[in-house]
Amino acid sequence: MKARALLDLSVRLGLGALLCAETALAHHGTSEYLMSREIALTGTVNAWTFQNPHSWLWLAVTDPSGEVTEWSIESAPPGYMARQGWSAESLEPGDEVRVLISPLRDENEPNRGILLEIDPAEGDALIVRPRGRFGRPAAQE
Repeated sequence: MKARALLDLSVRLGLGALLCAETALAHHGTSEYLMSREIALTGTVNAWTFQNPHSWLWLAVTDPSGEVTEWSIESAPPGYMARQGWSAESLEPGDEVRVLISPLRDENEPNRGILLEIDPAEGDALIVRPRGRFGRPAAQE
């Protein structure tokens, strides 16, 4: 009886661990983005949210014809960004920045991406996803 109870407990714990691992991998992966494609954008910060599970940048980008498009750009978790010297105060609405992103695969959301690099007009540039890490190819295709 004890052996069966231990086996049952082991199976339950194992299944629980697998479910947790699958959820964690799905959440933190970059598979929903075209990591082999990089787009450079220059624009004005509308908002910068520095909170878990990921920081977000909303950027107003003006095209050559003068049309303004808002981009939603997913960034890294605040803990990672803080270790790079960034904080909730690193960007303010109205700041001008240049970013390098990989776009979302879903064509129904054309103005969304994941942050690779950010270079504010004032302050130090930050490489959020270095080449060869975090799903970003080692060389640009």
